[in-house]
Amino acid sequence: MSKQSPTFELVTDDEIDPRSCRALWCAVLEEQFRLAMQTKAFDRPIETKLARRWFGSKDFFMVCSLAGVDGTWVLWGVRRHLAEQGVA
Repeated sequence: MSKQSPTFELVTDDEIDPRSCRALWCAVLEEQFRLAMQTKAFDRPIETKLARRWFGSKDFFMVCSLAGVDGTWVLWGVRRHLAEQGVA
């Protein structure tokens, strides 16, 4: 039995939907915000801590850029909300 490597088709620029890409990165921001703010029973405390620390990181600003939002403005809002909730 031989192993075959999977074949991948390259995606061309004309096949990329910018709205879908933006929606993906907005969903990343939303999930990190949810995890940082609204911990659920199945969320581990370390995940919440890491999500809170993620805001303001280089990766955070990259995701904001890909989502088409101002990272500085989002960070200000997140930190303000955390402070209001007494977790900052």
